Amino acid sequence: MIRELNEQDILFNNSLRTQDEFINDLTLGYVYLGYFLEDQLVSFINYIELVDVIEDHFVFTDPEHRNKGYALALFKYLINNSKKKIIIEVNTHNKAAISLYEKLGFKNLNIREKYYDDDDALVMVKEPDVIVMAIETSCDETSVSIIKNGNEELGTVVLSQMDIHKDYGGVVPEIASRNHTENITLVIAECLERANLKLNNITDIAVAYGPGLIGALLVGLQSAKTLSMVLNKPLIPVHHIAGHIYANNLMSPMQFPLIALVVSGGHTELILMTGHYQFKRLGSTLDDAVGEAYDKVARVMHLPYPGGPQIDRLAKLGKNTYPLPTPLDDETYNFSFSGLKSAVINLSNTMKMKKEPINIENLATSFQTRVVNILVKKTLKAMQDYQVNNLVIAGGVAANTALREAFTIACKDHNYNLTIPSFKYCTDNAAMIGAAAFYAKMAGKTSDLLLNSVSSEELTNM
Repeated sequence: MIRELNEQDILFNNSLRTQDEFINDLTLGYVYLGYFLEDQLVSFINYIELVDVIEDHFVFTDPEHRNKGYALALFKYLINNSKKKIIIEVNTHNKAAISLYEKLGFKNLNIREKYYDDDDALVMVKEPDVIVMAIETSCDETSVSIIKNGNEELGTVVLSQMDIHKDYGGVVPEIASRNHTENITLVIAECLERANLKLNNITDIAVAYGPGLIGALLVGLQSAKTLSMVLNKPLIPVHHIAGHIYANNLMSPMQFPLIALVVSGGHTELILMTGHYQFKRLGSTLDDAVGEAYDKVARVMHLPYPGGPQIDRLAKLGKNTYPLPTPLDDETYNFSFSGLKSAVINLSNTMKMKKEPINIENLATSFQTRVVNILVKKTLKAMQDYQVNNLVIAGGVAANTALREAFTIACKDHNYNLTIPSFKYCTDNAAMIGAAAFYAKMAGKTSDLLLNSVSSEELTNM
């Protein structure tokens, strides 16, 4: 059990403070936070809370109970229950303590020479954690996530409507909105339970405001506005594509400059980033997005929705035998998949007229080969032209196995650093929104309650 000590508590011997000094410290406003095993005090930390900072003075653990994590638990408790930065001094020779503080997120601030007689003190600081509750309802997933400091997932819930919409061959906006409305409060409650947090632990509210289906977006937006207003927490608007890109930051810290290839049902874009929350679009699709093309071709092949995973599965079984065109094979960074889609439709119609069977495995392989090859070719061109060595892949189509394999090989051949999100972060989810929100806040991108949703908007630095 962890609690604050009071005058009735008895310190153990040789604990850096006599009983009289301990009581005098309490009178002066110092706080002693103690760890108890049953009724026995085994460790404590001593600090004073000032206007905007907590200054730690010392930590002590009973010699019989050292190296068991009690001091670590005390510091975690202090960090989790404080909204202020924490400053500590530690002897520069105390490598074990420095390592402990670094694991807790403390950063080096400066050196105080001869602070401990002949030894120097390293001053370390821990900024207050940013605990973001993020909401994502841009399409047919109702998702809420709690992300700490932009890279630590504390809890995420994704409620998919895929089984509802597959009977229609695609997402029906009105049905999606209705289901978001029915489920959003339940998803919020479940997310808090998974993270073992309460609403008062949340420091910021983030929401995907677009692009996406307006009705679906509005459900998440109104929920986020309500939480922001009731809890008096900052509201952080996050562009859906920024979220997809920052899903990579949940895997490993993003390195700059980088090229981001965004491939999803509604987007195909190449983005240059020179730093956090700095976006420059190099190119995009002129018509169908790559995920949209997959779904349309899948319908021609009479495959169930969503079509992308079905084509990917069949492509592993087929051969590249059909003479389909390479889409928009030029020197720009733009893409076009409408012509390739039309070529598949024309091929299908021609084969039907001739009453010749279509090998769907080979057609899937032929189509996917053209798509992956042009994505790799244009992305590598952007990497070379802008002399960038870091590549991240983002969006639902990043789950495509052929695409992942092709980029893994290409980046290895060119000695590029490649990051691809795990499968759970490829499709729409609120964890990616929470990851992006941390850096949006650092860049000053907060909003008032007049924030509105948008169905389409280019990703920019604004």
